[in-house]
Amino acid sequence: MEHTPEFLCDGFVFPETPRWHRGSFYCCSIDEGLIYRIEPDGSKALLVEIDDMVSGFCFLSRDSEAMVIASITQKKLLEWDGTNLREFADVASTGCNMVNDMVRTERGDCYVGSLSFPVGAKGLFDQVPSPIIRVDSHGNVSIADEKVLFPNGFVVTPDGATLIVASTGWSNLLAYDLKGDGSLSNRRVFATIPGSAPDGICLDAEGAVWVTTHENVYRVLEGGEITDRVDMGSHKASACMLGGDDRRTLLITAPLSHDRSAIGGKRSGRLYTVRVDVPGAGLPSLY
Repeated sequence: MEHTPEFLCDGFVFPETPRWHRGSFYCCSIDEGLIYRIEPDGSKALLVEIDDMVSGFCFLSRDSEAMVIASITQKKLLEWDGTNLREFADVASTGCNMVNDMVRTERGDCYVGSLSFPVGAKGLFDQVPSPIIRVDSHGNVSIADEKVLFPNGFVVTPDGATLIVASTGWSNLLAYDLKGDGSLSNRRVFATIPGSAPDGICLDAEGAVWVTTHENVYRVLEGGEITDRVDMGSHKASACMLGGDDRRTLLITAPLSHDRSAIGGKRSGRLYTVRVDVPGAGLPSLY
């Protein structure tokens, strides 16, 4: 099925990591270190500002906006209680050069994508493997998987048994068994999208994954069958999330380009929506 995205709002340098929580969408503007709450009518409110680039963030409970936040170049997870920020974990000991998107499980484990090469390096994302970092509920840091080519967006299935991550460098989605002690096992390919660079992802109630690949957003079944496509036109899809009162609104974050020099620091990034048939499920959103 082909879909046409509808413009919702703009005013972001590089929008990313959308979430649905307590009746609103949320997203960040990476380069500005900002996290926004987005209302259904497209109005937005600045919620959090950090002194760094920001990427992944996850809410701590269904009862508040408290969250854990990935501070990209500081290589830290920060905890925001609704008013104040504090350091929750420093992951520099893993040897990574930056952290990226993340997911937090119901038991409090955070799985964080990282890059093992310098920020802004060209041509290395599909050559140099990087770790998936696990930070447990006490802030203890470990490596969940040592070698993934650019681990990016994450989801966890509603039963808590499977973690799926987009490998931007391998053009695929990887699945893992999520064990009771927080470790990952049985890595396998969930789906391959040849010639693509999978970025942000979200899960629906039928177990399909919506995956952004810059020019398009695809709905992909396990095994690789594509059932739906959204053509992004002039903007580039960076991430997506299902939400809305019925969880059938797909929010897409869309910078003008993935090349920062082409953006030039301008707030040219946009949010788009698409209405879909199957509702959202699983994490990172707390439905």
